[in-house]
Amino acid sequence: MIVTVAAGEVPAGKPLAVRVSEALTLAVCELDGNYYAFDGKCPHRGAPLAEGELAGELIVCPLHHFKFNLKTGRCVMPRHLKLRSFPVSIEGDQLRIEIRGQSPN
Repeated sequence: MIVTVAAGEVPAGKPLAVRVSEALTLAVCELDGNYYAFDGKCPHRGAPLAEGELAGELIVCPLHHFKFNLKTGRCVMPRHLKLRSFPVSIEGDQLRIEIRGQSPN
């Protein structure tokens, strides 16, 4: 499944929540002209990452302040936590986010 989002909708310095289905909301971020999309729930306790903050290359969970690298999805500490990421491509002014293994429900 492909989800499209206008690049202009992604605010500078803040994640954007993009609802895909009942079960999946993405956190979409921009850093230095590159876009990243992750499962919008923190893998620690399920907090909504789009309500968190961006700090350079990190997205900070609003609940327990876990920090995840935008480029790798890996948590700074504890390192075993990792965000489920989705490939993002740009076509004109649209972001195309490829959702693999997710039903459209």
